[in-house]
Amino acid sequence: MNEKKKLEESRYFLSKMERAQDETFEFKCNLSAFLSASRSVLQYAHEETKDTKSKVKWYESTVSKEPILKFFKDKRDINIHQQPISPSAKTTIGIHRTVNISASVSVVVKDKEGNIKSEYHSKPSQTPPKMKPPETTKTVTYYFSDWTGDEDVITLCKKYLDKLEKLVNDGIRQGHILG
Repeated sequence: MNEKKKLEESRYFLSKMERAQDETFEFKCNLSAFLSASRSVLQYAHEETKDTKSKVKWYESTVSKEPILKFFKDKRDINIHQQPISPSAKTTIGIHRTVNISASVSVVVKDKEGNIKSEYHSKPSQTPPKMKPPETTKTVTYYFSDWTGDEDVITLCKKYLDKLEKLVNDGIRQGHILG
């Protein structure tokens, strides 16, 4: 009955995770909230289906077909009952420096005996500016080391939400849950 509300809440925490990837503590707090909210989607669906054999069969068959659903269920259970989830992080740091080049041109015209006939020396077109300190960028990407694929946490969470949304929509369409 509240599955869609929990999907919306899960999307909210996912958006917070996307914005906080460079802030480890904030990212992990939002991941924890995401795991709880998204797990509630399945818990509500299970609660709605548990009294009717055909609904239970639909629920169990749907959930068992999707390894990502079990993976995130297990992540949430670990996070709540054992220890906070701490995904692996890959940090990429880029250093960018702007180089300004100033040049002058010298032209010397000589005859065939090597005597100088004319000379021209230009001055640099501008005084080179002072060197700016290099600009740096930092990108942090999180991974679950025990996930079988190569998706990062954000991508995997999006896939998980897609599967949850499909389950909810199918359940509503088939009359198993209210959503």
